[in-house]
Amino acid sequence: MRRPAGQAEPSWGRVLASTVKLAVLRRLRAAGLRRRRASGSRPWHARRRWRFATLVLALAGAAVIVLWLTGGLAGTPSRAARVPAAGTGPPPLAAGVQIQAAAWIAGQVSGDAIVACDSGMCAALQQQGVAAGRLMPLRSAVASPRGASVLVISPSAGGQRAGQDAPALIASFGSGGNRVEVRAVEPGGVSAYRAALRADLAARRAAGSQLLRNSHIRFTGPGAAQLRAGDVDTRLLATLAALASQYSFRVTGFGDASPGVPVLFRQVSMTGAGGGLAAALAMIRAQDPPYLPAHAAVGQTGLSIEFAAPSPLGLLSPALDALAAPGLGRPRISSGVGTIQMRGK
Repeated sequence: MRRPAGQAEPSWGRVLASTVKLAVLRRLRAAGLRRRRASGSRPWHARRRWRFATLVLALAGAAVIVLWLTGGLAGTPSRAARVPAAGTGPPPLAAGVQIQAAAWIAGQVSGDAIVACDSGMCAALQQQGVAAGRLMPLRSAVASPRGASVLVISPSAGGQRAGQDAPALIASFGSGGNRVEVRAVEPGGVSAYRAALRADLAARRAAGSQLLRNSHIRFTGPGAAQLRAGDVDTRLLATLAALASQYSFRVTGFGDASPGVPVLFRQVSMTGAGGGLAAALAMIRAQDPPYLPAHAAVGQTGLSIEFAAPSPLGLLSPALDALAAPGLGRPRISSGVGTIQMRGK
């Protein structure tokens, strides 16, 4: 029979105590009935029955006391003791992973990028300061993120959709069922992304080789290897080409801030002589998107530049015209979308 709504389930202690109590009462009633029938003819049998009933009653009382001492007679169901109260203890790992992913997106993803997310992830992003107008809530695991720049998803929830519309993994957090991935959305799908990636890799390698031949820039051994491999963001390559036409400097290292996956280097640190770095910083801050960095500053270790994620494809052609003849004024960088003139002196 279904229990009425709001009625608490009795504890096992109360059920056991009631069972023992009913058994004792049945014994006592039966013993009294037999005593009346015997009319006192066999008094020693009656006394034996009363001793037996008294012993059973005593054992029942002891059982009730033990259950009470161990919590078996609590008014709430015994299962409730195993359910933690709401709001107590550390948050689930999934919630912590969501917060990490949201904080990374707020600090690293381009400020004009549209982010596709489920309801929980969208809420975490807003808590980290991402404007609601930049969010594209996904109503289901199979909803399309097309129209967004970035997709935030758990592979267990929508791995197939992520692979079709957002093939480029740019960051990941957590592991297993609690893994959260940040992916770049490709409107053309997987095939278009792979074709663009191959062309962009060839362009980055060619541009890196030209930068290594420029006498105005010096690189470390690891930095030179990263340029030859095509592992540097095209926006950084274009920026270095522009700066090389005006200044001489040393690149101390490339870096990135994308956890969980190897991606293109979006950060660079460099040193220079005299007041050249301050002038270079002013030149960098005067650029238009996509060549305007997310962060640029001069500190004790020199000039640092960082571009936002995700790294765009198709900005560079296989040649940087600015490097062919350094010192000719403002550098002009050939790209897949036309000729871009970096603003400078």
